[in-house]
Amino acid sequence: MYKHIIFALGGVFLNLMGQHSGVPKQLSEALSIPESDAERLWKENREKLLTGKESPKQFLDRVVKVVYGNADMDEVHSRWKASDRVREDQINWQLVDYVEQLKKSGYLIHMLTDTIDLSRKTDPIVKEIDSHFHNVFKSYEEGIKKPDKEAFINALKKIKAEPDECVFVDDYESNVKAASELGITAVQFTTTENLKESFEELGIKIS
Repeated sequence: MYKHIIFALGGVFLNLMGQHSGVPKQLSEALSIPESDAERLWKENREKLLTGKESPKQFLDRVVKVVYGNADMDEVHSRWKASDRVREDQINWQLVDYVEQLKKSGYLIHMLTDTIDLSRKTDPIVKEIDSHFHNVFKSYEEGIKKPDKEAFINALKKIKAEPDECVFVDDYESNVKAASELGITAVQFTTTENLKESFEELGIKIS
C-alpha cells in the first residue's frame, strides 16, 4: 500500500538537545547577547529565514546591525555558522541504518525539513545524512515550511505521489496533524523502536 516514507530531520534523525530550534542559542552566543533577546529576534524573523525569503547574512545586515551596530557582521556570521555544525553524536545512526533497510525493501525515502540557509549545504555530517534519501526538501529552498499544508503538497507533487501512498514521520505534533489532514498517514516519532513497531502495524516491513 505504501510506497513513500517522508521523514523530518530535527527531532527524528538529529538530536536537538531538548530545543526544537537551536537558533536563539546560536544567535545569543554569536552576538554575545542575552538568550531572551535572541529569542525575540528569532521569533520576529524566523518565517523569512525558514522560507528563504532572507538569508542569515541578509538578516544580520538588516536587523542585527541596527540593534548591535558596532558588531562585525562578517565575524558574527562566521561564528553563527560554526555553531550550527552538526556533530556525529547528534545523529540517530540506528535510524539511518533502518532507512537503508527500508530502501533495500523497495520503499522510496524522502526528507521534509524546516531549516535555514546557514551551514547545512557544506556541513559534512548533514551531507552524509542527505545522501541516504531519494529526495530532500528544505524549507529555505522550497519557500514553504511545515506545518503549512503547501509544504506537504509541494513534496507530493515533486515525488509524484498520492497522499494515501505516503507515510510521514515527525516528532512535532502540529506537523503530524497537518499531514494527517491531507490524507497522509502520519506517525509521531518518539524512539526508533517505537517507529519500527508503528511501521509493522502499518504493514511496512523489511524484506
